[in-house]
Amino acid sequence: MLALPLALALFAATPMPLPAQDAAPAAQQDDESQVDRASNFISAAKPAEAVALLDSLIATQERRRQGDDRQTYCARSPAEALLYSSRAASEKKAAVVLPQTACYSIFLKGFALIDLNRSHEAKAWLERALAMAPSNAQFLGELAEWYKSRRDWVAARRLFQRAVDAAALSPDNRRIFDQTRGMRGLGYILIEEGKFDAAEAIYRECLALDPNDERSKHQLDYIANQRGKKT
Repeated sequence: MLALPLALALFAATPMPLPAQDAAPAAQQDDESQVDRASNFISAAKPAEAVALLDSLIATQERRRQGDDRQTYCARSPAEALLYSSRAASEKKAAVVLPQTACYSIFLKGFALIDLNRSHEAKAWLERALAMAPSNAQFLGELAEWYKSRRDWVAARRLFQRAVDAAALSPDNRRIFDQTRGMRGLGYILIEEGKFDAAEAIYRECLALDPNDERSKHQLDYIANQRGKKT
């Protein structure tokens, strides 16, 4: 899974000029504050406190949307919001695109459940967040990690590839991170399959995008060591 606090820093780092809100500005600010508090609880190794806070926040958010039959999306960048709006229009469906707090409350609950060793419950929350933000590269990568931890390479590969593709919609300050995270996931699966040449090519591409990518450097060292054992 994505290490804390890096995974949680994404929320606070991303400005969100979006076309719709599910709360008045004051209520929206309160949502953001509660998501920040939940993130801090998780970072402080207090996932139970995070879950309790998030359960209350999620219930409040659901009450606001009660009776609204529109397809509900949430986005963390204008490009992602535009994609969802355009998709709904092309399908002739009524939809609303909400700020990222609407789905990060759900996503963080899944994250906290993993920390509570309840990963079997976490999956449903990660999937629920992804249903609201199907092109959120972070959500895709986290669910891919869930499958990777269970060695379900088919599902993990599909989700990691979607994460790589979706990174084009990530906020500018997260795009390379999201892209290389998905690529490293694909590389890990290739290593597990014994396809070292293909994995090496992916990790070198990661380093071309981010020369400070220590995870890719470590994996390249691992591949070199494994090749050495075969000679």
